[in-house]
Amino acid sequence: MQLNEILDENTVRAISAKTNIAEANLEALIASEFDKINRVKALGFISIIEREYNADLSKVKEEAIAYYDANAQNGSMTLGLPLPEEKKGKSKWFMLLVLLMLVYAIWYGFTQLDKDKLASMMPFSEEKLSSLIMPDKDKDVENLSIEHIQTKSIEANEVNTSNHPEDNRL
Repeated sequence: MQLNEILDENTVRAISAKTNIAEANLEALIASEFDKINRVKALGFISIIEREYNADLSKVKEEAIAYYDANAQNGSMTLGLPLPEEKKGKSKWFMLLVLLMLVYAIWYGFTQLDKDKLASMMPFSEEKLSSLIMPDKDKDVENLSIEHIQTKSIEANEVNTSNHPEDNRL
């Protein structure tokens, strides 16, 4: 089956729908206008038509090869430049910068805090614990006795009642 016989049985639109080849490319192939399509496409389209219609298009293939051999362009090829890959996610340098800034902030915080401020912020500083465990040498031991505490609380109650004359009338 030749290309002309395929065209007698089918329209260009039907061939295009079956082979997924653009109608403009099919028309250029039928008219043997090989200058409108490149070598690879022309030979590929011929192979597709042969496969889909069980045809022998060796004459058309030979014409195409002869045309492209006669009109070869010094064998040069134009290659496109590869596209650079886009980075996905966060950069390693960015993560390192964030980590360094965090370390610097922690270091700055600790160097700027005064030991007195830090001690007052801590719930159990060494000074507080030592004063609770071991009383100062200047204080008397009897100040810590239970009797002394009871007498101090009685004196405090007496002071409170004497400050309120209304309560004394009762």
